[in-house]
Amino acid sequence: MRATLNLETVLQNVHCHDEGDGWGNAEPYIWTVFFKVDGDTFAVEAGAGLIGSPTIVSSNGSHGNLGNTDVDAGDDVPVPDAVGRWSTKLKPIPVNDAGLRALLGADDIPAIAGVVVSLMEEDGWPDDLADTGYSAFVDAVQLAVVKVAASFQHALAAPTPQQIKDQIDVVKASAASSVKAAVKNAMSGWQLVWYGTFGDNDDGVGTEAFTTTTDELVATPAITINRRWSGDESGDGDWELSGVFRGFPQVDCHLESLFAFSAGGNVRQGESHARSFDAMRAFREGGFREFPGLGAWWGEFTTASPALALLAEKRPEVQDALNGLLHDVGTWLEDRTAGI
Repeated sequence: MRATLNLETVLQNVHCHDEGDGWGNAEPYIWTVFFKVDGDTFAVEAGAGLIGSPTIVSSNGSHGNLGNTDVDAGDDVPVPDAVGRWSTKLKPIPVNDAGLRALLGADDIPAIAGVVVSLMEEDGWPDDLADTGYSAFVDAVQLAVVKVAASFQHALAAPTPQQIKDQIDVVKASAASSVKAAVKNAMSGWQLVWYGTFGDNDDGVGTEAFTTTTDELVATPAITINRRWSGDESGDGDWELSGVFRGFPQVDCHLESLFAFSAGGNVRQGESHARSFDAMRAFREGGFREFPGLGAWWGEFTTASPALALLAEKRPEVQDALNGLLHDVGTWLEDRTAGI
């Protein structure tokens, strides 16, 4: 049986090779829609096949949502988490059809997750048209993902990466046409005349869909996301988007389990761990609340814990680093004048 994964989809950076905006600098913004087809909302049922409703997550497609409206060739624009990051559980899809289970030799099929991205460049559209375009983009992606799932409804095997890619290509095409129609429909009479003749429409640099599956993430826990739009493939300029899919099995992440890889076979080290745990718990109930910034740090550590636990099982140098960190934290909490 496949494991449930902690999935993080991160769009990290937009690099401008050529802003393509003549004398002025560019004002990029981004439309993103994240999705998954997984065991949260899907199952393979006897007689019905794969049924369910995809999970769709949208955010903000407004002008300026990348936080930089003065971009020139050579600039990097980090993608804010608000529009570029999605964390979720990716659960395998249960097969409740006994006959198909026997045929597949498995109790489940891999889940699919992805993100559809359209990189835009602001020119003449008023803000409300950008918002209208994004709403149409979200609706188009949702409809297309529903169709993708339906295309695999009665498949007798889990879809291959190529089959998924072929179906996802339909998402890109339908999203582009839906946005164009929605924006045109939202324009007033004078806007239709102006933007249909002399007006400077916002440019669509390019649209891409990135997908992954539970099986791919088990084989490669970090999968690169990358797309460059240039030349005839770009609607304006030369731009490159980068990011990553990260997927790790769910791990029991309280402190004892995170450090259990080494304490069991070493009594002295186990005693040291126990003292450090006690000191940290005492600090959590007392002094921790006096330092609000520690909450954000602890949140990041908790997020990274599954990956750390997996690495520590395989790499002695990671074990040593974690043991050293735990020892130093315990020492300092017991005596804050101690050198570490």
